Amino acid sequence: MKRKALLLATLSVFIFIFIASTKAMYSSSVIDKIKPGNDDIPAGFVMGQIPGFAKNLLKANPWNFDHDAIRKMTGRIYPGGEYSKISGIHMTILAKQRNPYNDDIMCYVMLFRDKTSAAEEIIKLNEYVKNNSDRSILLEKENIAIYLCVDSVEDYPHIKTISENIQKKLDTL
Repeated sequence: MKRKALLLATLSVFIFIFIASTKAMYSSSVIDKIKPGNDDIPAGFVMGQIPGFAKNLLKANPWNFDHDAIRKMTGRIYPGGEYSKISGIHMTILAKQRNPYNDDIMCYVMLFRDKTSAAEEIIKLNEYVKNNSDRSILLEKENIAIYLCVDSVEDYPHIKTISENIQKKLDTL
């Protein structure tokens, strides 16, 4: 009888911890709530166009990466990025109207598989952003990271404004 009670108590604690830890993490549905929207596009910018040579990997803009794109692009987004720790990436490319095939402003919303993966990858992202602080911004919450970057430092104020809008969205989660 004592063995059954101990087993039941242990199982209950395990289930409680599992449920509590999964509740704290966000699922892919959160990406739609925080990704940049039409209201976030600065004056003089448009949604960038994907050039023909890249369409086999990047299917659209904005776009939620498929598994192949996550595998191929993670290490290109930030050094040392491990695709196996990411469950989803949403990409938005903004370009100046005069050249819609540029990637003047990039926004990546990354959803990590778990808190451990998030912590490890966010360390790498923070280091990369710190080394490029005049061109990039990182926002984070739980297992989500939002990485914004610009080609030209002249466009930094635009990502600052976009990041403030996204931070407001993150704060409401």
